[in-house]
Amino acid sequence: MPTPRAGAIAITGVSGLLGQRLLALLDVQGAPARVVGIDVREPPRRTRALQFHLVDLTTADLAGVLAGVETVVHLAAIVGPVPDEDLARRVNVDGTRRLLEAATAAGVRKIVRASSAAVYGAWANNPVPITEDAPLRPNPGFWPAAHDAECERLLADWHATQTDSVTTVLRIAPVVGAGAHTLWARVAAGRAPASVRGATPPLQVVHVDDAASALVLAVNDDLEGVFNVAADGWLGHEEALAVAPHRRPPAVPEEVAERALRALWATGVGDAPPSVLPYLVHSWVIANDRLKAHGWAPKHTNEEAILLAGDPEARRRPLPWIAAVAALLTGAGGATWWLTRRRRR
Repeated sequence: MPTPRAGAIAITGVSGLLGQRLLALLDVQGAPARVVGIDVREPPRRTRALQFHLVDLTTADLAGVLAGVETVVHLAAIVGPVPDEDLARRVNVDGTRRLLEAATAAGVRKIVRASSAAVYGAWANNPVPITEDAPLRPNPGFWPAAHDAECERLLADWHATQTDSVTTVLRIAPVVGAGAHTLWARVAAGRAPASVRGATPPLQVVHVDDAASALVLAVNDDLEGVFNVAADGWLGHEEALAVAPHRRPPAVPEEVAERALRALWATGVGDAPPSVLPYLVHSWVIANDRLKAHGWAPKHTNEEAILLAGDPEARRRPLPWIAAVAALLTGAGGATWWLTRRRRR
């Protein structure tokens, strides 16, 4: 892999999982003299080239922070569902808009953004696999995917107004690996928040080191456009069950699963909104051929990535869907009583 360019690099979200892996890879391969790190929390690991700024994308004067920067790698985001959607929108969408405005003022030449394969949506008529030419169809109500799609549009608008600029969008499959504690990492480990009777979706992931190596490639080379990032191929439903044979929620009709997720989410017990359900039912696996044509190659298969990740929820805790589903089948009053009591405890 070529040595990174001499121009300064800025990494938003440098303290997160992908930011830390990218920082480490840049350091090993001969990072430029200056790496500007931006985050709302201190990075667990620093390198000699890192100049860290403890700032918030939604409020800080970013133009000064980006002075002299040639390439921005934009990783800062709330990546999973949280109850406060307004906060997530301020960070994800408004933060991206402010970053692009600051990049214009600072004369940034290239922006690399980590997006998600979820922007394609999970639909019964999805091709298998999905290529970069497919339209963006995030499922209604699932705002993490909708935010990514909106940020991609903002980036495209920025590119259209900036002479000689380069924009790279990496649509990344669910990231797994040590330190990955997202909803998708739990799904890959066999801890999906719901299981729909008759649904047999394939499973596809990417190891965090492979995702970080894709970012390094985008920093080193001018990759213009959109590129999918995923392990080669995917696991069939039965293969995925064999790789991660953990306790699973009972398979129930889709409407029951939807009501259970809605009840758990509304009371703060669950960690997944009902809008996630299509992503647990339909295929949304992606093709990685376009990025591989530029020299990238994942080192881990789907199975290896999941096994190397281990169980992101090793601690034992009761599974609230057991009582929730039972209560939904016997009456809403019982569900409300059980969920309220558990939350108070």
